[in-house]
Amino acid sequence: MQRLPLDQNGSSLEQNQDQPPHIVPDHRGNLHITVKKSKPILGIAIEGGANTKHPLPRIINIHEHGAAYDAGGLEVGQLILEVDGNKVEGMHHQDVARLIAECFAARDKNDITFLVVEAKKSNLEPKPTALIFLEA
Repeated sequence: MQRLPLDQNGSSLEQNQDQPPHIVPDHRGNLHITVKKSKPILGIAIEGGANTKHPLPRIINIHEHGAAYDAGGLEVGQLILEVDGNKVEGMHHQDVARLIAECFAARDKNDITFLVVEAKKSNLEPKPTALIFLEA
């Protein structure tokens, strides 16, 4: 019997057959996406952060000439939970942007890893509400 390696949460690291090797889903529905530093720019734009109406940073653009575009996996609308193992919840927008830039610029690693989730799967994003007025 072959034993599968486990991640820090005790989940199997066995690849989902539908995902490329640089995209690893976890048991919570999050995706660990590894982007090779194949270009001089990462090429993503984000909005949000603890000091905005969106508490988690969200990817709002992926530039076609950046490493993120070439790697695939990252998509507009995904919420970023971690960058290279650093949790971003509670961080201001500027601090998240700086963390991403510094991790991408770090020469000691050939890639950068994101933990992301689709916005609709997150409980941390504001939800639209509907008010119903009843007349007596």
